[in-house]
Amino acid sequence: MNKSHPFDKSRPFDLICMGRVAVDFYADQIHSPLEHAQSFSRYLGGCAGNISVGTSRLGLKSAMFSCVGTDDMGVFLRNQLQFEGVDTSLLRSTPDHLTGLVVLGVSPPDRFPLIFYRENCADMQIRPQDADPDFFRQAKALQFTGTGVSTDSMAEATRHAVDTAKDCGCAVILDIDYRPVLWGLTEAGDGESRFVASEQVTRTLQPFLSQLDLIIGTEEEVMIAGGSESLEKALEKIRSISNAVVVLKRGEKGCEVYPAKSETPVSARPFPIEVLNILGAGDAFASGFLRGWLRGESLQTCALWGNANGALTVTRHGCSPSMASFEELQYFIKNFDQDPNILESPKLLQLHQRTVMGQPRKHPMLVLAFDHRAQFQETCQQLDLSEEKIPEFKELVFEGFRKVESTHSEQPLAILVDPQYGSKILEESAYEAFKIGVPIEKAGIFPTEWLCEEDLYQHLQARPSEWFVKLLWKFHPDLDESAKKIQMNQLKRLDAVCRDLDRRLMLELILPEGMDQQGECLAQSMAEVYQAQVYPFWWKIAAPADQNEWEQVTRILDKHDPQAGVILLGKNA
Repeated sequence: MNKSHPFDKSRPFDLICMGRVAVDFYADQIHSPLEHAQSFSRYLGGCAGNISVGTSRLGLKSAMFSCVGTDDMGVFLRNQLQFEGVDTSLLRSTPDHLTGLVVLGVSPPDRFPLIFYRENCADMQIRPQDADPDFFRQAKALQFTGTGVSTDSMAEATRHAVDTAKDCGCAVILDIDYRPVLWGLTEAGDGESRFVASEQVTRTLQPFLSQLDLIIGTEEEVMIAGGSESLEKALEKIRSISNAVVVLKRGEKGCEVYPAKSETPVSARPFPIEVLNILGAGDAFASGFLRGWLRGESLQTCALWGNANGALTVTRHGCSPSMASFEELQYFIKNFDQDPNILESPKLLQLHQRTVMGQPRKHPMLVLAFDHRAQFQETCQQLDLSEEKIPEFKELVFEGFRKVESTHSEQPLAILVDPQYGSKILEESAYEAFKIGVPIEKAGIFPTEWLCEEDLYQHLQARPSEWFVKLLWKFHPDLDESAKKIQMNQLKRLDAVCRDLDRRLMLELILPEGMDQQGECLAQSMAEVYQAQVYPFWWKIAAPADQNEWEQVTRILDKHDPQAGVILLGKNA
């Protein structure tokens, strides 16, 4: 039988992911030993954490069952999981343990050093009583990891969770996730080693096998679970204990899936691709496989989705941020053979940008814009006032906003404020929950010039990552070709930096005064932006004058980017 497990469709949660959730610090310098790395990018990591994000992005309803510290890194993980749509009802915070950290290097094709900082860390503090039967009854499956049973207390908590899952009618999945260093089998700094034979590890894992419905592991992981350095004998041992489907991950060769009552494996095509980073590829594979398995797809389809998701992820920096959405995954599979440059495909890049930064139409917000500069400067000149009055006025506006924000919980609020006259406001807002947008252009200058004198990338990198980038950009289909080229090149330059830094771009499109403001001008200008392969997260535009203009704008958005957000200017209010 090559169909996957039948599940109760009435259960609202597809998967509970139990185990490691930590913070990954990936070296930004490729081919650099960790001792020479100069900067790092921070991501959510850990096997269970990665799979919770990966399955959520692929459309499953996933929950994270673990612990994080009350430290800032624990707050980051909780916020990131919630942003990704992962339920955190079973994610306990502990004030007595720090969130686990991992430092990783990327040196393809075969050097990927990593150092675990996990001494008595938060995600190893799961207790038996944390397995809530009421929640488990709402889920189709529980997934746990081998690392999660590497201490006596965690083995006890995992045993109780597995028993609870079986009592509640959940399928149980083991991702073997064997890291010898986390079992104390290597030097503390040797996180790169993937296999050390150990009877202790085998004795710990094997009592769980009889209760499993699905086992996922690499060749080395299957050997440690089966207790033999012969893959064939290890598989035979596992099969003698368990009726679970066994998924053997084989890297660039794809996978082999062994159904419960068959010695003939099921497989699917691999996706040969140039590897940047293998770290987390297995978690991406598992996410793709589980998307099929938990939705009743054939084992061949499960394998196909796992192979494709793993292949996509190894081409990118990091693990959880590299995971694909279901739409992205299907586009990759459909076009892989036809497009030799599929990884540089503007469509694939745009789909992944939306995957990483979210779907703006799912997160509507009300924006108070007081980032104006030229208008205030002109007013001060007309009234013979010092420009020192401008920040004073803006601080009064902000004070009013704070009062509204403290009582307004129906819809997210945001402010647009400039660093020239609103620097104090930006300092005060850095730790607030509302969204903040900051302009990047010099006021009143055409063609566009940047507010910063230094490198644009460095300037935006120095800003808090949650501040979105706002650009007031003048453009018109009838601009002379020289001006159009300058404006479009500046926009493309900014967009490239925003994509590299995962910053959301709000593009305020202004039709210059003295040029045609009617008809198709707005929609045509938006179309030219998309033709340049620029996809703003939000558009900020003046409200179209009539239904016909609305329909023109809508057609452009539906054609190029249906999920783009639209913020309407309030200048005529």
